[in-house]
Amino acid sequence: MLDSNYFIINRHAQKFSTMRLTPNAAIFLGEDGRPLDFGVLPLRDSLYAALYCDEVRNVTLITDRAGVHNVVTILWYTDEGYTAGLEAMRKACGLTFHRQNKKLNRYAESVAEKLDEGVRLRVTDEVDKSDMVTCPECGMLNPKGSTYCLDCGAEL
Repeated sequence: MLDSNYFIINRHAQKFSTMRLTPNAAIFLGEDGRPLDFGVLPLRDSLYAALYCDEVRNVTLITDRAGVHNVVTILWYTDEGYTAGLEAMRKACGLTFHRQNKKLNRYAESVAEKLDEGVRLRVTDEVDKSDMVTCPECGMLNPKGSTYCLDCGAEL
């Protein structure tokens, strides 16, 4: 169980007490009121995709800045903080936020890896498991009709 809000960039976690939004950035402040390391997150043009999971109070953003792709995760301690933060991020980012399951960070990392390889993907909402096929190699769920696994690349 979380005891604080967390701002995580490329698996480097820092506690934050406040998120401030400007027209161009989200700023994550620590207990001392100062921005965290890498705690100024440019919005709009630098975001590739936005994901969220209500169950774990998590917003995950995939950034695309001059070909450098990062996964940024924001975890809120309370339901109220999450609800307010998600709504504020939705308004500020100018992107569609896609609902995901608890594995949203692994999904975001996979998307960032593909972007690094030059492959652009369309990010969508989580789908009904009955509309999916399980990869025999890694167990990842993939949309029916997929030729290759979206996680490991194995032929389906």
